[in-house]
Amino acid sequence: MTESVVMKFICANQGSIYIDELVFSGCFGDSQDVREIISNREKFAWCSSGGEQKVVAKTEVRLCKAKDCQGCSSLHLCKRFLLGSFTVDGQEKVPLLHDLKSAHNVTILREHELEDLELKELRTLLLQNDNYFLPPICYDYNNGDGPYGRCPDGDGCTRLHICERHLKGVCSCPRTHDFDDPQPMKTLQGRGVPDHLIPYMKSVYVNKEALRSVNATAASSDDGLNRRQRQRPKNSSEVAKDKTEICLYFIKGQCKHGERCFKAHEKLPYRWQVRQGQQWTALPDNEEIEKDYCDPEKTYSSRSQSVCFDSMTCGPNKVRRLSTASSVLHPTFVLTNEWVWYWEDEIGNWNLYASATDGQRTANMSSAELEQKFLNDEKDVVEFKAGSQTYSLSFQDMRQTNKKYGTKKVVRRRPVFVSSADAQTKKLRKPVGNQSNFRAVPAHWDKTRVPETGFKRVSLQSSSAEYQEIESLFCSTMRGFDIVQIERIQNKALWEVFEWQKDRMKKNNSGCVTERKLFHGTDSKHVDAICLDNFDWRICGTHGTSYGKGSYFARDAKYSHRYTGQSDAKSMFVSRVLVGDFTRGSSDYLRPPSKDGGDTRFYDSCVDDVRDPSIFVVFEKHQIYPEYLLQYEEKISNLSRGCYGAASAPVPRQIRPVPAPISQFSTPVPRLSRPVSTPNQLSRIRELMKKMYSLDY
Repeated sequence: MTESVVMKFICANQGSIYIDELVFSGCFGDSQDVREIISNREKFAWCSSGGEQKVVAKTEVRLCKAKDCQGCSSLHLCKRFLLGSFTVDGQEKVPLLHDLKSAHNVTILREHELEDLELKELRTLLLQNDNYFLPPICYDYNNGDGPYGRCPDGDGCTRLHICERHLKGVCSCPRTHDFDDPQPMKTLQGRGVPDHLIPYMKSVYVNKEALRSVNATAASSDDGLNRRQRQRPKNSSEVAKDKTEICLYFIKGQCKHGERCFKAHEKLPYRWQVRQGQQWTALPDNEEIEKDYCDPEKTYSSRSQSVCFDSMTCGPNKVRRLSTASSVLHPTFVLTNEWVWYWEDEIGNWNLYASATDGQRTANMSSAELEQKFLNDEKDVVEFKAGSQTYSLSFQDMRQTNKKYGTKKVVRRRPVFVSSADAQTKKLRKPVGNQSNFRAVPAHWDKTRVPETGFKRVSLQSSSAEYQEIESLFCSTMRGFDIVQIERIQNKALWEVFEWQKDRMKKNNSGCVTERKLFHGTDSKHVDAICLDNFDWRICGTHGTSYGKGSYFARDAKYSHRYTGQSDAKSMFVSRVLVGDFTRGSSDYLRPPSKDGGDTRFYDSCVDDVRDPSIFVVFEKHQIYPEYLLQYEEKISNLSRGCYGAASAPVPRQIRPVPAPISQFSTPVPRLSRPVSTPNQLSRIRELMKKMYSLDY
């Protein structure tokens, strides 16, 4: 493996990639080799993005600006050709400036080990490194209070009017955030950027800013950096002292780097340390201190060596808390730190954001959203609403201010407590080696058939308890049918979203949520779409909206059987449904009604009868997981005795003739004195029987 291979991979990934994602992608063999390759500062720049390390592709190669250059160390390429706004497809003779593989260009690319790059990958690399292509961002536009900041040129400015803070993370200011807005679009087009590249401009400018910052820092610290690199092999304790983040792979028992790992190796996702002289040493009572810290009411730990959480001190000494990365940054890992945001009310109670207590309105900003904004910019001020009031929250001051009345509240950011027992349970719950799962898939799933995208239908053995459970649910109201097969739907993405929704509903309902296994009949042509993307009532719910415009599910299979289409082979889903708190539905409902007449607390689903519901209507597909697909058909023996959907024992008097003249049937009803022997005969008989009898289930 060479630097050129890694460079090609990064350029194909829009010019940058998170280091952990690159190292542990499994595409390049030993992860230590990857780290050594990307440590080459001439080709790869490391930066921090949202608290996570990122590597950006770097090069000294530039495009030649001279019209008649006779030989230089830059590429001889037409700018428009490189940007993709001018093509030469179909021409017999390709001009030299339109030939990436000309002798001159090949020599330059080979010298820089870039000869393996395709035109699109080279374009990405040059756009973020060569300032010749793109206009700079207007500094004046980003300063001042007017619609153009203090830029005197307004819309006529030849620099980009784009919010710089937006490029660093999430921003809600009134400045322009989109590159396809009029001024940025006009300015970019004026520099020859074609429309198809506009959607990629944000990532290009983010990478350009990262390279600018890294280059400026490197220029002022080369001597000190080289000195530290020379000292590093001599003083391994200095390396350990600087490890401020805990390695997620070590906690899971999978880190291969040992002492070479640049992150701390701890058994828990947190470690409290105190500064003594020049060394950081572990504090005793680590777990007890953490438990106190997770309580937003506490500003001091209750241990003998009391830690002040506001000042992060223990007596005269500084204290720090090592931790794993935030769960917002690494949703694909267990034992990350889940940070929770609280605000203090007038009587000293600490309230979780986006939750209602004592009748107060919920905020439209959750802890997870605040955490994301905080990681993007720790100096940011964000606005949100709770009921009719608007608030601003300053991360620097950790104060929440009512915009109308000016009242201020204290805000605290604390982690969710994880005991050593909890940590052990989470490690065991996560299958070793399956690092890509957000949540552990169910234990009974076939782990060899869990695709990263899409779904797999896994056929169940009729002898298994899983099969027999679904069979029992179905047969309790559907006798006289043969089950052809039952398949388990394994869709990792849908499962993760379903589990996330369950957690969310639990938090909003004191840790409880009602979940049921319910039936949904559908035409066979919709099966794959449901397995892939879940239920969509606009496609699947075409048989009526008596209780609301949503996806309908039934307690009894016999109800869902009505909507399985006209084909002989019937399809019915058995789904997990988070019905939660429900109320009686209405045909004009587009979502469940409010619980209290307000606009924040709603029911989770609607039903036909609140006291004894048999039909459930769900409006959010995240509340559904299509767990099993059941395929079945009518028993031939039933047709031979004219019994459709009845019990297995003959009950001939249950059939009621349709009150219509027999003469309406143009084809005589065949006598069934001999066995049905062909599919055509069977199909014909079914259709006649449906016309002839009114069917009871």
